Amino acid sequence: MKPLFVAAVLCFSVSSVAFELETPEIGGHIMIDFLSMSQDTSYNQSGMFLPASNRFSVRKATIEVKGDAGELIEYEATFGLASCLGSGITMALMEAGIHVLPLRDERIALGLGMFHVRRGFELGEDCGQTLTAEKPMFRTVISPSCHPLGAVLETDLSLGAIGDIEAQIVYANGNNGTLKEEHDANFALFYRLPVAGLTIGGFYTDLVMEMNPEIEGCEDASRYGLGLDYEANGAAVRAEMIHIKGVMPGMRPQGCSDTGENVENNCLLAQGGYSFNTGSESIPSITPYLSYQSWDRWSNADSGDYEFSWITGGVKTCIGSPDTYITLDYRIPSATPDGLDEDASVLTVRLGLTY
Repeated sequence: MKPLFVAAVLCFSVSSVAFELETPEIGGHIMIDFLSMSQDTSYNQSGMFLPASNRFSVRKATIEVKGDAGELIEYEATFGLASCLGSGITMALMEAGIHVLPLRDERIALGLGMFHVRRGFELGEDCGQTLTAEKPMFRTVISPSCHPLGAVLETDLSLGAIGDIEAQIVYANGNNGTLKEEHDANFALFYRLPVAGLTIGGFYTDLVMEMNPEIEGCEDASRYGLGLDYEANGAAVRAEMIHIKGVMPGMRPQGCSDTGENVENNCLLAQGGYSFNTGSESIPSITPYLSYQSWDRWSNADSGDYEFSWITGGVKTCIGSPDTYITLDYRIPSATPDGLDEDASVLTVRLGLTY
């Protein structure tokens, strides 16, 4: 990976001179995991029960470049690998975009590219930036693609003494990689209250995708969610409720007789943590946390129990600097529907570095 990093630095250095670009900011994130499973099968991100085993894993290794090209243009790109993308050890372009800012001070931006779509608070954050080691189990069902290719409008407006408004509108390709019959449209709105660290907000997603292979063409699906986020004075609290209508055929729960377009899900996430400043140079902070998530995978069923839930507890410890950390994260299933397979408990030991 080192030669690729050096090549990226040289490329952008030359382009800065040739095209009078400002020197870009270059950073990245590296996360190496050890995963220990309580059994040899577990649920994956799509809710499928598959073989699993203890292993070491490169959870994420990225190079991130961002900068300005004059007063009106911003650009960004992230490339690397991440286990959630299923890319193995193959380098991939993860995000890339160009923004035009007609009103830079008011942060009104129009862009084209592969962007991180903000479907609420938890799914709107990059991997590795969340309180727990992993995003919720229902993340892939909500967001078939977290970095779709399309157009984006973003704004961050100050309302003075009454707070701030932040919004993102995305219209992007569907699961087939084009706009032919499919699309992924998302609207997110967040209100930062005049209370330090407190934000409320939500999102609505309109999807058109193929969910019933027995019918020609695509079907309509939707997602919406509401939540709150508080982060101040060392405390971090987050709660979100999300409703899903329409899932891919492979994401239906075991025993579900409905076709994908008729399946509805209800999801809940509640978590909190507190960062203790130790005053030590070797271990500057320690952050214990606790999280609960519930996933009703067939909430509109006339009868039956399809609600799964998990409890996650852990501690994130910074070592040497706030940019280097060790995380111990333990997730256990707290409820499993009768007659369905119980998930494995998962211990994650992570060594992370942000540069």
